[in-house]
Amino acid sequence: MDLSKLKSFIVVAEELNFRKSAEILGISQPPLTRLISSIEEELSTKLFERTTRQVKLTGAGVYLLKEGKEIIDRVENLEREVRSIGKLKAGGLSIGFSTTTFLASLPQIIGEFQDRFPKLKFQLHQESRNRILKGLRSGQFDVCFMEGTVSEEGIEKHSVNDEGFGVLVPKKHPLAKRKEIELKELKNETIILHPKKETGNFYDTIFQLFKQSGIKPKVYLKNERESCPILVATGKGVSLTILGAQNVAPSQTQFVPIKKLYLPVSVFWMPENKNPSLNTFLSFVIESSALKNKKAECLLDVMRL
Repeated sequence: MDLSKLKSFIVVAEELNFRKSAEILGISQPPLTRLISSIEEELSTKLFERTTRQVKLTGAGVYLLKEGKEIIDRVENLEREVRSIGKLKAGGLSIGFSTTTFLASLPQIIGEFQDRFPKLKFQLHQESRNRILKGLRSGQFDVCFMEGTVSEEGIEKHSVNDEGFGVLVPKKHPLAKRKEIELKELKNETIILHPKKETGNFYDTIFQLFKQSGIKPKVYLKNERESCPILVATGKGVSLTILGAQNVAPSQTQFVPIKKLYLPVSVFWMPENKNPSLNTFLSFVIESSALKNKKAECLLDVMRL
């Protein structure tokens, strides 16, 4: 059943009058009657109960009306968005992001998008999690990339990538030669962390994770001027991070995966944002982010186990 037939059915289903429906559609009544019959034949089911006095929808007809209207709405929205993208010649987006997401997939996403839309310009802002959320709510940022989830009402999100989670250790550390480790093997290590004010719920999640593994970690809280990879390289402790961190970590360090854990990275936005470039960017990100099935556990789901 094509869309033109579906649109004709919707008119008849809403009017429940073949004569009036034919007038609305600009055709005579006999061709419309034949068209509805052809739809019923195609679907092998009756959509209308017709008598000399009235026309009523069958159960199948009621269902097709509901679903059909949603399909038409989606198609019309799609047409509008495609036309909008086609007309988009220039524009800009302000993007907030965390260090973790930059190490994960953000550079690749930005690069591929700019290849398709070279005239769209980006303002990139690397901030702490709390500042990112504040900027998103205030309109300073059009879109943001962060690890984990956000429970605040009114913020939309879509998963972009699942990053392997592990620990960055000094090159000479006994764990550095391992292909992967259990989290409990970090029980005697000093864990380098960002202060809670910078990471919010993620800080609590880490401690819950350790608690469930029977670990009471020794913690080194870094200050604003310190870098986790450099602290690891200079022997201050080990740092929990993602696989992508090894690309920028000092050569004196080694990333070791933690078994069965990964960290989700998502894109966040405010649905009321009217920036014409936003829908184009989100469509591209969502199209490019088909996730592979994971056998590992999401780090942020651990608290719900």
